Amino acid sequence: MLRIRYTITAHSPAHQRMRYCYMASKEADKMVVEMANVLKERRLSAGISMNALSAASYLDRAALHRAESGDRIPSLAFWIDWADTLSMSLEKVIAEARKRAGKKSGEPPARKPLV
Repeated sequence: MLRIRYTITAHSPAHQRMRYCYMASKEADKMVVEMANVLKERRLSAGISMNALSAASYLDRAALHRAESGDRIPSLAFWIDWADTLSMSLEKVIAEARKRAGKKSGEPPARKPLV
């Protein structure tokens, strides 16, 4: 992961903090999109509406929509609940997403050389 440092300014210098933002590799971003696609396709093939999925899983419908459309990356707990509600293991979702994204397990992301 790429680490970028930035400062958040506040009303007083005492409240200024240094924060770090971690950016995932392009391969990881592709995997997240494919994981959402796998779960969306599973939902659609089962004929389950987003409202029904939300009611069965206690996951927020708006959060499901944002996750399916790729607008947001959900938490790990959200992924687990989403997959479990659709009777899929998260491991199978990840394996299918890896296959679609063309990323091999344990392979480090491509980076530019430092030197």
